[in-house]
Amino acid sequence: MIACLVIGLACPAAVADDEPTDAASAELADLLTSARRYEIRAPQSDAALVFREPSLLNFTNPERNQERGSVFVWTLDDRPAAIGQFFRFGVQGRRLTKHALHSLSQAPLEARFGGGVAWAPEKPGIEWKRFSGAPDPGPTRAKRLLQMRELARRFKLTLTSPMDKSTELRLAPRPLFEYSAPKSGVTDGVILSYVVATDPEAILLIEAFDEKGEKGFHYAFARFHFWRLTADDGGRTVWEVEHDPDMAGNPFANPATVHRVYNSFHPPGE
Repeated sequence: MIACLVIGLACPAAVADDEPTDAASAELADLLTSARRYEIRAPQSDAALVFREPSLLNFTNPERNQERGSVFVWTLDDRPAAIGQFFRFGVQGRRLTKHALHSLSQAPLEARFGGGVAWAPEKPGIEWKRFSGAPDPGPTRAKRLLQMRELARRFKLTLTSPMDKSTELRLAPRPLFEYSAPKSGVTDGVILSYVVATDPEAILLIEAFDEKGEKGFHYAFARFHFWRLTADDGGRTVWEVEHDPDMAGNPFANPATVHRVYNSFHPPGE
């Protein structure tokens, strides 16, 4: 962990508690192969996003159809621009696959898979907000990372099913990703997750910024589930996204969903 902080790289993937079986390892290897096949670009600048390996997290969710998957990130100028959750789950004796992609960019993106456009969000993927009452960023990277962790604890995340059953999500103990992007005015940044079991259902980005001499912390949320999600800070709702039923059984390159900032779909052939 300390070595990761010093050299500014993402820490190794946080793996689910149980060692994967041969079948589980084979599924995770297949998901990594699929993630490598994505070519994601920012059309306005024609810049290619960089796929970062290894996976940020390998997770399981026994509460939801024996779900197993991995989380991946793509960066642009060292800053996260897209994040993906690729997973398999059991339905009536079959193992099905979904690819879920969320834009973290302020500009449009285009993702191609197997020669076809799988996803092309047109709007900003996240909304950055300043923290109220946050301390000034500390003098060292280690201090700033501790501050960001403390700021994340302010939030209460809730996932609500279509049947109106609410689940309070747990802040995972380790960041998924740590980064620095000086070209974008980002001194340090982290991607944190709120989970059921080890399965991320919502993502939180926090950055210590330094823009034209102004320093501080800001944050942005992203969904990793198509049910309703809310984030509260001291009893005040600061982020919410509604249930999106189009994501259930969503086929590859569906014209109705391909331009959304979050798109969860079955790959070709399913």
